[in-house]
Amino acid sequence: MLESPAIVEEELSAGPVADLAARVARRIPPLWDLDDYVAVNPFLGFSARPIDEAAREIGDGLGARVFPGVDYYRERWRRGAFGPLDLAAAASRHGRDAAALEEILDGRRDEPRRPERPALGFAERYDRAHGSDWDDRLIRSAARWCAVYATEGGSYWRRPPAGAGLYASWREAERVDRSLEIAGLQGWRDRVGRLPDRPEEAIAAALTWLDVPAEGREPYLYHLLGGLYGWASYLRRRSWREGGADLGGLLDLMAVRIAGDAVFAAIMPGARPPDAAAATATIATADESVSLVFQEAWEDGFDRALLGRLATPPEPAIASRPAVQAVFCIDVRSEPLRRRLEAQAGEIVTLGFAGFFGVALEWQAGGGGARCPVLLKPSVRLRPTAPAGVGGVRGVLKQVQAAPAAAFSFVELLGLAYGVGLARDALAATPRVAPAENAVAIELTPDGRGRGVSTSDRIDLAAGILKNMGLRPPFARLALLCGHAGRSANNPHAAGLDCGACGGHGGALNARVAAAVLNDPEVRVGLRGRGWDLPADMHFLPGVHDTSVDEVALLDLDEVPPGHEADVERLGRWLEQAGAEVRAERAAKLGLAGRPARALGRRLDRRARDWSEVRPEWGLARNAAFIAARRVRTRGVDLDGRAFLHEYDSAADPDGSVLALILAAPMVVASWINLQYLASTVDNDAFGCGSKTLHNRVGSLGVVLGNGGDLRTGLPAQSVHGADGGWYHEPLRLQVIVEAPPDKVRAVMSAQPGVGDLVENGWVRLLALDPAGPEASLWVPGRGWVRVAASGPAADRRG
Repeated sequence: MLESPAIVEEELSAGPVADLAARVARRIPPLWDLDDYVAVNPFLGFSARPIDEAAREIGDGLGARVFPGVDYYRERWRRGAFGPLDLAAAASRHGRDAAALEEILDGRRDEPRRPERPALGFAERYDRAHGSDWDDRLIRSAARWCAVYATEGGSYWRRPPAGAGLYASWREAERVDRSLEIAGLQGWRDRVGRLPDRPEEAIAAALTWLDVPAEGREPYLYHLLGGLYGWASYLRRRSWREGGADLGGLLDLMAVRIAGDAVFAAIMPGARPPDAAAATATIATADESVSLVFQEAWEDGFDRALLGRLATPPEPAIASRPAVQAVFCIDVRSEPLRRRLEAQAGEIVTLGFAGFFGVALEWQAGGGGARCPVLLKPSVRLRPTAPAGVGGVRGVLKQVQAAPAAAFSFVELLGLAYGVGLARDALAATPRVAPAENAVAIELTPDGRGRGVSTSDRIDLAAGILKNMGLRPPFARLALLCGHAGRSANNPHAAGLDCGACGGHGGALNARVAAAVLNDPEVRVGLRGRGWDLPADMHFLPGVHDTSVDEVALLDLDEVPPGHEADVERLGRWLEQAGAEVRAERAAKLGLAGRPARALGRRLDRRARDWSEVRPEWGLARNAAFIAARRVRTRGVDLDGRAFLHEYDSAADPDGSVLALILAAPMVVASWINLQYLASTVDNDAFGCGSKTLHNRVGSLGVVLGNGGDLRTGLPAQSVHGADGGWYHEPLRLQVIVEAPPDKVRAVMSAQPGVGDLVENGWVRLLALDPAGPEASLWVPGRGWVRVAASGPAADRRG
């Protein structure tokens, strides 16, 4: 191939290579840049495969783990997180011997292992035989060029020549770069220069020359991309978002990796074996099918305990007008605040709804972008009526910080003045400044240039919000729409603490727009024709929950109508007290237990502003359940900030349309979050981004560890691990509990293939909770509904 690149087998023409590349690409999840960082399911491309089969392919392809090791399950077993009844039930589903599995958990028997067959690259195979690091050198060389080439998202480096793809640009650069030849690969430049011009041709020629068997081509290319998994994920984003066949830069990266491996095999004696199949090594690894049984048994124990805490629905109470109806994002961090707020007074009602409040917004201003889940496309385009964003000197500083080289020299360049600023922030000595979008003027009326929202569209938008939000009469005089945002200084992944439903941004803007729409007099008139007769004195008030300090800021107070001042003042007092209680509740988790309430608030504020703080808050760590139910089932129940809570009343949804929307959007987004936390905990090397203390930014594209290498995906170690290095997050799959008859849940699931894949293949677990009582049923793939008995902790059952 390298001597005569034009000689390519018929079966590896452009068409078959494109199909092969598309299959490999489907295994790679997309990665968003730092400004819009949102959680992504790292196993997204495997959702149509059973989880244990996918775990086997991922293990062979990436050398990564999907399930915890047996020692972790043993620790959970010893602590009583699950017991013999749970283990027996899970073993029965999979045709396993429960007694033998119990011996493994008790340490009386070794866990079974299977042969792992990684499709090693030729440079990697050579390294294993000779103790060298050529594969790492090839990866770092390709990674450097990826960083130069990828100019989206704020990189200020000079771009490659116009129209040149990543492969062509890499090939041109390697023809003159002597680095690898100096390191010992003599003839590297000449052989790279003889590679085919097009990436498809390069892939076909390399596979032919290396004699990779047909059944091994997909695993081999997947394994090669695993060496640059982060860059592959970044390049995957465009084709995933557009849904087209054009793989763009990801196809180029495949060509770069296989071309480099083939050139190495041509240069280095012994790198290419006589039989290409010999490039596949065999080692022993944990059997994923056994790990799945342990995982299910543990989750059975969790579900029994959780269901045992959910309230039996009370008898209907005499309807009385609540003092406030407060709608919070379904984010797990909202649960403690909702619980503490409701405890302030019986006339407080809270609800859960996706934090973009049904407004798929595109904000056309500084720091703008899509303010909706990445599964949706913005339908509302707005810009401020007054200037917004960062300008002047601050704008220049922002650009300098985003430039790739600034990772190493930013503070040194700006000197003492910037260092003083860092110290003042660390000590919380400067006043806190609210984000501009909390107060910047917005205009919903169409401006004739494609911005704004027509009256009819505003009515449609309002009707959709009210239907899906679960807001029901009697309506309060005051309705709070509370978005959320986090704060974290010197944190490349700060957007991960914001609202995932708002595209990795704070939720204040969406709350403000939703409130403005619902308060619009013209909209109120139009809503009457849709069956929504809101009281004339009902006012929607936007707010934002700062999850780093658990304070709620009430917004647009100048829009509060006369006569509501006392209602707003009372709500402010309730929120202040609830926030203080939540801060005390989570203080121990941050190592701050025992501090006085007033000092605790200041300490949390300091953590959020301290540039050296690696853990300002825990984010969504320990998330484990998604509950779509009436609030009467969870009100007063301490869910420890582990559940996404979405309001849902099956009786008010006769056609299942609301449930279909909940399962297709908020539940799927929650599953992405859950699986990202799971993967970043179980195998942070493969799916996380390592320690924050080693991060260096590549523009706003992402981070690398140290001075180069692969772009890192997933969560920092500090987001899922404690200070002692142990796991803080519990890697449970998402337990989806829907308060509705099983037949209704099944019908909605079956009508949506994406949701069905997640459930049928074990990526989430689905339970139907009887609206009339405490009974629940678990959907078991291949078997259907199985009754689940609620009970106390598994330890009680073990005696």
